[in-house]
Amino acid sequence: MNSFDLFSSTAEAHNLYDPLPADTFELKWIWDPALLLFVLLGILYVRGLRAFRGPLPVKPWQIGLYFLGITIIVAALLPPIDPLADQLFFVHMIQHLMITNIGVPLMMFGVPFFICVRGISPGVRRNVYFPLVRSRPLRWLFNLVSRPLVSLFLFQAAYWFWHVPYFYNLALLNDAWHLVEHATFSIASILLWRNIIDPYPMKSPLKLPVRMLYMMGLMAANVILSAFLSFSDDVWYAYVGRPIPAWWSEWSHLDDQRLGGLLMWVPGEFIDFFVVTVIFAVWSSGVKKKEEAARLRAAQDSAAEPEKSAEMAGT
Repeated sequence: MNSFDLFSSTAEAHNLYDPLPADTFELKWIWDPALLLFVLLGILYVRGLRAFRGPLPVKPWQIGLYFLGITIIVAALLPPIDPLADQLFFVHMIQHLMITNIGVPLMMFGVPFFICVRGISPGVRRNVYFPLVRSRPLRWLFNLVSRPLVSLFLFQAAYWFWHVPYFYNLALLNDAWHLVEHATFSIASILLWRNIIDPYPMKSPLKLPVRMLYMMGLMAANVILSAFLSFSDDVWYAYVGRPIPAWWSEWSHLDDQRLGGLLMWVPGEFIDFFVVTVIFAVWSSGVKKKEEAARLRAAQDSAAEPEKSAEMAGT
């Protein structure tokens, strides 16, 4: 398959699938494993909070943001959004934004790794979790994929891979591949955002100014794909022939694709730019505090000099 095949038109994309057996598209899952994963993380978080004796390691606003993130992700994976995502490209892009750009970052503020581990039953922690985290191959793999450049590459690889028409259509027309798509986006997003937000006990190796550059690299790649989708005169994805809501019947599939590109471009870039702004505010606040502390020390040293001089003169 050459590059032209990958970026073929919708009609050509349908030809890729028409010869396949009819039962290829009959695999339907009532529950999305990604949905079950995030519901489980919500349950473990509640159990973890209850396991602490005394003051909690998180503040109420962090708990609120965690469950807000869980709620947004679960809403993205349930009706009406999930069925509509199979009918309209722009709804599918809204779904991805809800998961990767909103839900997962909000969860990171709630210190999920530290608390969810406390929510695992002692027997499972002892017999399953601890042996896994002590496994040298798994620790090596986790340390590798958690590195900033590697996690950024993995996120961008998943992002571009699943927007190549051939693979997008594969996920669109086959529920099993659609679930793989959700899983890869979710995992890649968690690895990415843990390098931008410090979810205790994990610490990002990136200093705050570098995190801003990190986000700008993410934004640049998003702009490129969004521009291709927004200004293309060809429909890339295999939505032609699929049932669409009555309220969209007056619009074309090309309009749908362009709207999806614009949603990735404008709201998606706005979210990322907002994150850059917050990082800059935190960094500048820290710089100001250090400068004030340095001025205070200098003032104290200046005030102490006459006293030292007087003591020396008296001796």
